[in-house]
This record gives sequence, structure tokens and C-alpha cells, in this order.
Amino acid sequence: MKKNPQHKSSIQLLLDRYRAAFRIPENLDYYSEMDYRSAERKFLKYALEQDTIETEELLYRD
Repeated sequence: MKKNPQHKSSIQLLLDRYRAAFRIPENLDYYSEMDYRSAERKFLKYALEQDTIETEELLYRD
């Protein structure tokens, strides 16, 4: 089964949203290209972990 490139998975949409949040002038002007890639990856990992934690808190709230 082929994937339709126009339909993105929810995780890809979430990553796109977080990447856009990281790509602000402060970050673009501050980091070298190699450091930027590393910082962006760390930010994405942190953001995804936080989203998981917040989702779990909502699911298991009493």
C-alpha cells in the first residue's frame, strides 16, 4: 500500500508545528548550522516528551 504524500501522519504534523515554533529569529541568528541542527533535535525531543507527559496527565486525571 502506497502512502499518499499529501496526507501526513499526526506525528509528522506535530513535528512540523514544533519545528516552526523553534525557527524564530533568535535561534536562527544565534546558532551555527551544525549547532542549530543539534539544538533543534534536542528541542523536538523535549517537546515530544512534554506532550506525552501532558497527554498522560489528562488521561489519568481523577
